Order: sequence, then C-alpha cells, then structure tokens
Amino acid sequence: MLEFFGAVLRVAGAVDLADLAFVFGPHLLEETDLRETALSVHFARVAGGREVRVHDRDGVLLRRRAFHGFGGIPPLLPPFAVMNGRYAVAQAAVLSKDGTVLALMGGIGSNRNEVALALSARGWSVVSGQYLVVDRHTGHTVPLQMPFDLRGTALDAVRTTSLVGAHDTDCRPGTSALAGPSLLVRPERLAATVDPRDRLGTPHIVRICHSDGHESSLETAGFTLSVWPREAASVLADALRLRLAMPETGGAQEAADLIDERLAGHRTPTHPVTAHEMPADPAQGAAPCPGTPATPLERPAGSTTSASTRRAPRSSTALSSAGSSTVRTPAATT
Repeated sequence: MLEFFGAVLRVAGAVDLADLAFVFGPHLLEETDLRETALSVHFARVAGGREVRVHDRDGVLLRRRAFHGFGGIPPLLPPFAVMNGRYAVAQAAVLSKDGTVLALMGGIGSNRNEVALALSARGWSVVSGQYLVVDRHTGHTVPLQMPFDLRGTALDAVRTTSLVGAHDTDCRPGTSALAGPSLLVRPERLAATVDPRDRLGTPHIVRICHSDGHESSLETAGFTLSVWPREAASVLADALRLRLAMPETGGAQEAADLIDERLAGHRTPTHPVTAHEMPADPAQGAAPCPGTPATPLERPAGSTTSASTRRAPRSSTALSSAGSSTVRTPAATT
C-alpha cells in the first residue's frame, strides 16, 4: 500500500514492489497496515505492454491508461485525475526551511536541481524533488517524495562528492525523450527531507532562467505559472514570484546564497508580487524567461522519471492512495 496526503491506495498486479519502493520511498506502507483504502490501482498485462486501472473502494472502474512510467504532468501516482481536482500540480523542486516553502521551477538545463542541492547544504529540507503539490481545499503544500532526476551539472556535482555510486540501491538510470539519460536518486540519499505527513504553507515561486552575465541575480517578477489542471493556478495567485537569473555554467552556490538570504525565515513576504499586481502587458502571459518556451501544461507519464521495471514483475498485494478519500463518479476510459 501507498499513502499520499493522508489517503491510502492499494496497488496490485504486474508491478514490481521494489520499483514502487524506489519511486515512492516513505509513501510505501507496511502490508500489515489495516487502514481503509480510498482507491485501488491494478497494473494489468495487455497486448503491447501494461495498462493501469484505477477503481474506487466498491470496485468501479474510474480510469484506465497505458503504462509508460511513473512520471509526467501529472504523475501516474497518486491518480490525480480521479481526485476531484483537489490538488494543483506543477513541475518543481520544492524545499522548506523554518516555515518557508520554496518551489524552484525551470526547464531542461535550468540547474534547478543543482540549486536545490546547494540549498539543502544551507539547512533547507526537501519536500519534493520533482513536483509541487498544493491542496486546493486548504492551501497546504504537501510532500510527494519521488526521486531527483539528475543530469548535467547537478549529476556531476553529486558524483564528485561521492554521494552516489554506480551500484547504489538508492540510484537508478533514467531516461527522457526530451533530455536523454539521467540518474534517478532518492532525495533522502542527498539531503534532509520533510515528513511525508507534513502540511506546509503556500510556496514562494522562483523561476530559474539563463542569463548572459557571469553572476546570479534574484528579483521579483510577474509571470504566469504552468499548473495542472489549468484552473488550479488560482491557488497560487498570491504566491511571491521571483526570477533567478543564472549564468550558463556554474552559479548554483551564489544562487543558493541569494535565495537563502531573501527567503529563509520569512513565512509571509512583506511585499509579495501577486497575480493581481502583475503588469497586464507585456509581462502577463509572457514566457517566464525571455526566449524560453513555457513548460507544457500536461504530458503523458513516462516523459520523465520512467523508472521502468528492470526485474521480472511480481504482484504486490497492498499499497495506499493519494489525496481525498472521496473520488469522482466513474469516468470514461482513456
């Protein structure tokens, strides 16, 4: 069983329990846990591969989809699509320190993970290596502790410090159709992490951009956010938004210092830049970074963090679910 945000999900079928343990870490529950499950997920073998079927507690099929991996926007698990739109999801590395929550957003090559690891050395704890998840009912940021997807300078940084090794059980090779090979690493292997049961405050948003300069800079900025589902962006309407400009190479330590000095210990910014204060033209609706395409609003699972099964699959009998215990009415298959 898996537990996400206080709800339990039972998982069974053609899925390797070791894969679930690696991808979801502390969300994995003991098989002896007797709590009632909100949803069940079954991995079934079909012609050409596997598919994932989500059922409610009465066995009614809510959703089915081909299995291509655990990643994507939104990720495969928890099954956000059958959770009544309760959660807003965005791609980000999320950290917390002294009551402050920070979401680092950036596209491929943005050094997002390198900055996140530099912040962890300054006392910030990892909430999530890949996803910002906000409960739209309460406004709380909730942990989803999937592996970091390291590539480029972030991967070089952890290799030089010997934090991970080629045969480390907390690491697996990953791949992306857009960005090529990477290394998936459990966050607790690299940094302190928050308890998955924690409920944290509204995040400050930092969008990482490349600049032509040789130094990093941090400034308030108005930009729209790519959030799933689209209408859920309103839950972040009053979040402080900052743009972090970094040189093409290096700058992570300097960037971490700027963020730590600006945000650590400040639960509520004195002068936040909110969606209501953003200039309507030209910044409103513009790309978060000049010349950089916006992050896709949604893409299928498997485009990141595939963590594909490398062993012969075996059945796992129980695992726990995500989000609200109330699920929507049966949905058409997808």
